[in-house]
Amino acid sequence: MKRINYRKYSVMLYWLIFLAMLCLYFTNDYGLVDIHKTSIVVAASIDYENEEVKVTAQLAVPQPSQSGESVKYTAVQGSGLTVADALNEINSKTGFFPKLLFCRLFLIGESCQQLNLFKTMGCLYRKYFSELTALVAMCKGNGYDMLQMNAMYSQETSEAIQQVLADEAKRSANVSSVNLKDLAIDNYSKSQTCYMPYIEAIKSGTSAPGGGGDSSGGEPAKTPDSGQSGGSSGGGEDGQGGTSSGNSGGGQSDEVEFTARKTAIFKDGMFSGILDEDQSFALDILKNEIRVAMLPCETESKHCTMALKDVSGDVSLTVDKGIPKLNIKFNAKARIQGAGEKVDPAKTVKDDIVSQEVLKATEKAVKERIEQLIEVCKESGCDLLGAKDKLHKFNYKYYDAFKDNLLDRMKVEYNIKIESAN
Repeated sequence: MKRINYRKYSVMLYWLIFLAMLCLYFTNDYGLVDIHKTSIVVAASIDYENEEVKVTAQLAVPQPSQSGESVKYTAVQGSGLTVADALNEINSKTGFFPKLLFCRLFLIGESCQQLNLFKTMGCLYRKYFSELTALVAMCKGNGYDMLQMNAMYSQETSEAIQQVLADEAKRSANVSSVNLKDLAIDNYSKSQTCYMPYIEAIKSGTSAPGGGGDSSGGEPAKTPDSGQSGGSSGGGEDGQGGTSSGNSGGGQSDEVEFTARKTAIFKDGMFSGILDEDQSFALDILKNEIRVAMLPCETESKHCTMALKDVSGDVSLTVDKGIPKLNIKFNAKARIQGAGEKVDPAKTVKDDIVSQEVLKATEKAVKERIEQLIEVCKESGCDLLGAKDKLHKFNYKYYDAFKDNLLDRMKVEYNIKIESAN
């Protein structure tokens, strides 16, 4: 009986596979779109005007490398009944197919507050339409006006806004950054509540009294003239989109800064209000992973600015004798970062050893901010801390009895402990 030479056939099989892959390499583009037919959307604003959705896309259009700059930025505007309609109009004006897979920021204008968030942005969740990691924020005024402002800290306005929403600011309890995925998870949970940062533009070099509080953070910046937004930005008489090189300031000479220390909140996709800076701080320290958070507090003798480290916030819900209880636990270690008193450099080495008076004042400041947040939740009906979701997961037998008025019926218990860092 003749034996089969498997080694000989295996070599032939390897060569056939190699030739097949070689043919694919030279004949197939693997689904890539011709770069000369595509414009990459790096940021987009969504507004609502004349019963239509208006989308302003900041495009990065590839350029021949010998021209000196490989990318040219331009702002183009389109409108329609949906975001997809508006993007299709942008395509008709520019000849480029706008891809959202590289879009890192969606800016929602104040005019969209009357619309359901997930009806307006529904197409962004379609398969292959956009990345769910894209940041989402609401802005004061119109989104297309904000994208035309001249940012101080970056050549591109969208990059400056993304820097404000960066992870470092989030881990400092200065912004409640979320992406498309976070929004959907929160809104379609049993709590049916979601939130996003609220961005404001202020004149460069201005600040709020006291460095914070319930204010816009400084003198509001003037928005650029939006009378021509639908024309020059959306493609003028020649049918082409308006362009801008380097900065998309659109003639805006005054530089601005951006702040996002407030938070827009939504119930079942509908806008419900805006948390001020103190309430947003409370939300951040309970929901986010915090590295270092700055907290001002007042003692009987002085004002202190405390640095909170090793922050641990936890929210749980229990039912005790038929009464739902929201248990809020917060632990942190504190050190004095600044104080309204004369400084003796020889004593600053002891700032890590914080007196009981200052620690109690810090605990009081944390509790006051959380109490403000709870009050907003009850007034607006927004379950920002996920009480209904926790009731459904861990106390399901009480869910039907409490789901309709849980926020009003629940009692809140606080366990706040601030220790000295040393």
